[in-house]
Amino acid sequence: MKLSQLRHLVAVAEAGTVRQAAKNLNLSQSSVTKSIQQLEAELGVALLIRGSHGVTPTPAGLVLIGRAKAIEAELRHARNDIDAVQGAKSGEIRVSASPSVAMLLLPKAIGAFRRARPLVSFAIEEGVYPDVLPALRRGELDFAICLVPEAPRDDELVFETLVKDRLVPAVRADHPLTRKGRLTLADLLDRDWVVYRRTRTGRDVVEQTFRANKLAPPARTLECASFAGALALVEQGDFITLVPTQLFAERPRRPALVPLKLDSPMPPWNVAAISRARHFLSPVCQAFLDELHRTAQKIKTSAGR
Repeated sequence: MKLSQLRHLVAVAEAGTVRQAAKNLNLSQSSVTKSIQQLEAELGVALLIRGSHGVTPTPAGLVLIGRAKAIEAELRHARNDIDAVQGAKSGEIRVSASPSVAMLLLPKAIGAFRRARPLVSFAIEEGVYPDVLPALRRGELDFAICLVPEAPRDDELVFETLVKDRLVPAVRADHPLTRKGRLTLADLLDRDWVVYRRTRTGRDVVEQTFRANKLAPPARTLECASFAGALALVEQGDFITLVPTQLFAERPRRPALVPLKLDSPMPPWNVAAISRARHFLSPVCQAFLDELHRTAQKIKTSAGR
């Protein structure tokens, strides 16, 4: 069993077709097909089901793909460890971030970190809690930086709070509600809401917020899979949406969006760095985690001025 064969198997499973996987790998279709056939012959089991519309992994294939991803992650961690020992200040860090975090905290942290370690590369994707947890457990991600409910628990992962936060309803700056003084969530029930929803998370957050105030969730909602799109809808219309308060830490970034003043209690949703335990992280990853804490502290200090 060769590492190249495992990489080819993972590539085909992710692409859905041998043709697209070969293109992604910059190889010929025949070489990718032969590689996987040799792997199947060695193991004595079919790993992929070939159909007219592409390929899907067999149960054995799914097991091996999971192991292959874990092996690739460990090899990446090993390379990071060696780079750190040699003092090269290089390596790769894979991060998933929720959209609001990706707009402020993450770019600031990466900017500061790269000034000290310019050879470190980053692979960044968008993800939300709890959808990111399986990839963290498998080692496919080094970190997820997400909004999380208060005191989440996981036996395999560590949650380090970066910013203590909560969600607030936000509207465009000249929305009529901004002139009504302090409001309650009950005052907003009959309004039009935009719910940012990537997979299953967004509506859950809205429901939890209203139910914490013993209210049914608003009925008039528009669901949007793009966070930027949700903000644009609010800025250009009469919609309301829930956003973390840290989005307003640097007000000039979003002058068209303002938080409403509420008398209703809002449940905490903190910004946390989620990872495996520190002893599983490479030195480069540990250094970046420290930078995340420094950057978060600077944002909190700036917001308090």
